[in-house]
Amino acid sequence: MLETDIRYCRGVGPARAALLGRLGISTRGDLLLHLPRRYLDRRSIASIAGLVPGAEATVSGEILHASESRSRGGRRIFTAALSDGTGVLLLTFFSPAFVRGRLQKGRRVLASGRVEFFGRLSMVHPDLVLPGSDDARCLESGVVLPVYPLTSGLTQGVVRSMVQTALEECRDSVPPVLPAEVLREAGFQGRWEVFDSAHRPVDPAAAGGARRILALEDLYLYQLVLREIRRRGSSQPAIPVTGGYPAAFLDSLPFKPTSSQSAVLSEIVADMAKRVPMRRLLQGDVGAGKTLVAAAACWMCGRESRQSALLSPTEVLAFQHAVTMEAMLAPHGLRTALLTGSTPQASREAVLGGLASGEVDLVTGTHAILEPSVRFADLALLVVDEQHKFGVEQRERLLAGREPCPHLLVMSATPIPRTLAMTFYGDLDVSRLDEMPPGRGTVETRLLRGGAGREAFQELVGRLRRGERAFVVYPLREASEKQDLRDATTSFETLSRGPAGPFGVGLLHGTMPAQKKVETSQAFREGRISTLVSTTVVEVGVDVPEATLMIVVHAERFGLSQLHQLRGRTGRGGANSLCLLLADDELEGEALERLETLVSERDGFRIAEKDLQLRGPGDVLGTRQHGIPRFRVADLATDLDLAAEAVRLASACGPEALESVSEEIGWRFPDLRMPSS
Repeated sequence: MLETDIRYCRGVGPARAALLGRLGISTRGDLLLHLPRRYLDRRSIASIAGLVPGAEATVSGEILHASESRSRGGRRIFTAALSDGTGVLLLTFFSPAFVRGRLQKGRRVLASGRVEFFGRLSMVHPDLVLPGSDDARCLESGVVLPVYPLTSGLTQGVVRSMVQTALEECRDSVPPVLPAEVLREAGFQGRWEVFDSAHRPVDPAAAGGARRILALEDLYLYQLVLREIRRRGSSQPAIPVTGGYPAAFLDSLPFKPTSSQSAVLSEIVADMAKRVPMRRLLQGDVGAGKTLVAAAACWMCGRESRQSALLSPTEVLAFQHAVTMEAMLAPHGLRTALLTGSTPQASREAVLGGLASGEVDLVTGTHAILEPSVRFADLALLVVDEQHKFGVEQRERLLAGREPCPHLLVMSATPIPRTLAMTFYGDLDVSRLDEMPPGRGTVETRLLRGGAGREAFQELVGRLRRGERAFVVYPLREASEKQDLRDATTSFETLSRGPAGPFGVGLLHGTMPAQKKVETSQAFREGRISTLVSTTVVEVGVDVPEATLMIVVHAERFGLSQLHQLRGRTGRGGANSLCLLLADDELEGEALERLETLVSERDGFRIAEKDLQLRGPGDVLGTRQHGIPRFRVADLATDLDLAAEAVRLASACGPEALESVSEEIGWRFPDLRMPSS
């Protein structure tokens, strides 16, 4: 019943179905999971004489008079005076078409909203209940009324009516998801009661409890899928790489690995020696040495005449890895290649031939290495860098159809708090690099407010004169009429004409042709340009040890984890470095707290925890990146405490649990393909 197409539900029809589609509602279950954004508690009607500015209230009365006027800016304003016999409340609307003709003299109205005082008691855009509407019953009976997210063409009354109908139609046919004891402990006898309490609560507290249960369902279903992926992955054959710890490779390096790198390598060695494919996430702060670990794993494969591939999300990062891997592996006789979407045809054919024949031991590239035309002679290891750009579906797509199944090592320089890692990467084992290699310079971070930009650019010129290099990062590529923000393109032109110009200034942003990005990055790396003006495309992939200064303009526009990534582009050589955060002088509250956290804290994992606390998981992992499932109800900014409970519940279930809820997963997670048998 819940998977029934919304077009065929009573009271909907094709026209309303199209409108509901804008809200992501395509089934009856979607409609029931379209929860109210808030509730109007109309169990008690306040007297206008007793209203207090700043409070939420519901009043009932009669319209004394109404009028329409224009503001000084020409904006239409509609006002209506509402009286209940104890006083008069002014109702104000800036969308006259919505209320014109409804709020007529003598009409009874129920109004709910925030009480303001602008010379007299007022409510701006209150929620209204009028006689003859779908909610007219609320005029007489005190209820807790749901307020739903809407789209143009739908009203609260219409959505409430459709939800009421859906609830009645499926009263006896709502299949369970969570174990019955979980519902009982929360005070519900069955799942239908949960939906009923979410949409028709006896009080707002009951609605909150129902929403938490539905959020737990989201997380539980997702964990069931992850556990099934892990189970099926462990049943596939893999190519064992049995040469043991890569001591010969590590001994050839001009430095010793950290104890953290050695420990992680031991885990990878043990994984790759098995006949089931490794599935491991390698986390490490910026500069912690993940690339060395990946190179050692690739060396292990190459020593046994097995192939490996390193996948990067951008051509800039792919090129960077290609240079690094060749420097590390070529002295050992391993043959490396680069393959991206802009690889010339002749070079592409040579790479394809080398992979098919086994002459190429390691290919580094973008998604181009996963195209059907790319055939490997003996692929034993797939390394995926910047894992937060890929989600569980993308991970499975990388491995689909490959037999034997290659070992999988995914890496992320975005520190992920433990609870988030448990939630999103439950199909992977997790390793963490928690110490920095010796010999790196320190990075001091300063917050500059208001007019301190001149100080920042004086610092820039001084460092350029000493032969150092610098990044200048902006949130926008070009100037925008909609946002009063400085931009990268204008800054590039200004710096090129100023004192920094003789040292070479380059521009890098996401919409540039891929080859131009690579050429600009290479020029900066080789010192032909000393200042790189950029958007956040430099967040990963530009590794220049000589860069000692990072200036971030409009730093308040970036997330903490993102700023930490940008800061990590400096200090990669031995020299001490400086990160300057330029922010608005009027910055306060949470935005100021975030920047002050970055000034005082250097540990990426603690920064990620703070970022999660302040802004939620979207900012930690990259908003709407593939790594974040589109949960119907769960919001990890508020429901993260439920993640551990979801893992516990899923861990106690056998494979049959997934089968019993497979249809639910099918419509609830349309972007998540179920693993094939």
